[in-house]
Amino acid sequence: MGFCEAAFVAKVGGSGPFICQINGLRVALSHGAARCILVEPLGRR
Repeated sequence: MGFCEAAFVAKVGGSGPFICQINGLRVALSHGAARCILVEPLGRR
């Protein structure tokens, strides 16, 4: 999707499609697409 490595991602909802907020933009992902994304904690904010 072209997001930079330092993007802040927050899960907003997720019983059907996962809804995430990425740098202020809300994105809906299917379960299959969400499984393909690697997320690692960067440390405390």
